[in-house]
Amino acid sequence: MLGLFKNKSDHPLANLKSAHQLLSDLPKTDAVEVLHEISHWIEALFDPANGFRLDHQFAVLRMLDEAAHTHLRKVTQSYFAVVPPNTFAENRLWGAINSYTHFCDLGYLYLLMGLEQEAKGSSGIRLSLALICARGIYAVFAKMECVSSRYMQVDPLLWDHLATYFSRAESGGCLEEPVAIYAGMGMTTTVRQSLGCALMWYTAGVGTFSPLDMHIAKRLIAYLGKFFTASDKQRADSMFVFDLAKPSSPGKIKESGTMYPPSTRFIGSGNTESQFNDILKTLDKGLVPAELNMGVPYSAEMVGDVARQLSKCCSSPLPSRRDQRRKIKVCMNVAKGFTQVVEKVIVDFNFSECETWDVDDISKTGLSLVLPAGKTHTIKIGDLIGLQPEKIQHWSAGIVRRLSRDTQNNLRVGVELLASRIVSVVLHGHDGADANAQNQALYLDKPESQNGEGWLLMKQDSFSINRSPTMTMDEQSFLLIPLELVEKGEDFDLVRYRKMAQDGNSDDAY
Repeated sequence: MLGLFKNKSDHPLANLKSAHQLLSDLPKTDAVEVLHEISHWIEALFDPANGFRLDHQFAVLRMLDEAAHTHLRKVTQSYFAVVPPNTFAENRLWGAINSYTHFCDLGYLYLLMGLEQEAKGSSGIRLSLALICARGIYAVFAKMECVSSRYMQVDPLLWDHLATYFSRAESGGCLEEPVAIYAGMGMTTTVRQSLGCALMWYTAGVGTFSPLDMHIAKRLIAYLGKFFTASDKQRADSMFVFDLAKPSSPGKIKESGTMYPPSTRFIGSGNTESQFNDILKTLDKGLVPAELNMGVPYSAEMVGDVARQLSKCCSSPLPSRRDQRRKIKVCMNVAKGFTQVVEKVIVDFNFSECETWDVDDISKTGLSLVLPAGKTHTIKIGDLIGLQPEKIQHWSAGIVRRLSRDTQNNLRVGVELLASRIVSVVLHGHDGADANAQNQALYLDKPESQNGEGWLLMKQDSFSINRSPTMTMDEQSFLLIPLELVEKGEDFDLVRYRKMAQDGNSDDAY
């Protein structure tokens, strides 16, 4: 017994002084290494072999977590930087975030288990129940962001952990207790708000955001946290349901009159519409409100784009699917990026250079494809792709709108179809420099276009509202009157013009 007690006393985490010395000895310039080290210490802290009391575990975990938070913030900012890190650095940063949030979540979960079992030292931490649950939800939220940045499925256990933190705070009567989770965050929150933020962020369609935009969306959601609701009663603003007894990803509110079990909590957007409007007014002036606490100096344009998309996702009722989807199994030749799509449309004979993806389902306006193994790193939200079904001669065009992984870790790609047929055209004088300069563009053959409008895909930064290029298509010449830049991609402009037939053509305004 004396030997065991001596070993326990000699453990570097056995008292706060020696634990603090461990922190002092950590490298000062490598935040990734710090997070990995503290992850290992949290794992050791809750090793039953060490026999630490629950109040001691809480005190040490709190100290370690608070020390790690500065490094976690630094690593997260580097991972979600405007200029993304190289592949090696990205993997290293991701690994540190994933490891630390995992062990941090388990640490706070073990504290709740100890409280429930009335372990030694539990009476000394009961007054900190709100902080324990809020930090636990914070860790799960960060873990969800980490895996979602790679479009991976959220581990089902994380939904269970969220339900556990919320249920314990609810039964302990501290759902509304104000908590300053970490120093320097600039705001207090509650367990109810924390759950509302995590679930609203996830249901806002994280698969429709780029990793960087996901992080910006999370910052916006955190700022608006006090407006989101997580109630045991359905309200006018309720949008999603989360079952504490059978936790899984939140589901949409069903039609009126649906009966839900008592364990259901209703997640709502509250009065966020006016808040988004106020934020957007400031962003439209080129200013990012300081109170958003973005952490990184993202541009007002970048934050504004995310805020507009997020405001639609947080509006009630949610829009329904426009077109019915039908299951179909077909192989699709795929070209990625404006240049490749143009090349394929102009010279359409060498299929060997095309990737072939499987189509899972299709509708009038979109389709879902499965990316072949080994190609998952090459596709991003917002990418332009050309599509050519088997045994079809012409190409169509679409934009990647959603990415997600299934249970087999296959990457599923949701594509918005711009046009079922695209045609190569030549633009003259579109850049305002040389009237004789010629550039290839893609004309979208859209039967629903009216009033002589024409939609084109052009190389990036080609559109100007002050220039009217001419277009040659099928040996006819058209003057293009600029109407709108519909969307700006990484390597393309999607634009809308009015077509006017030039002299010598048989058509008038077209």
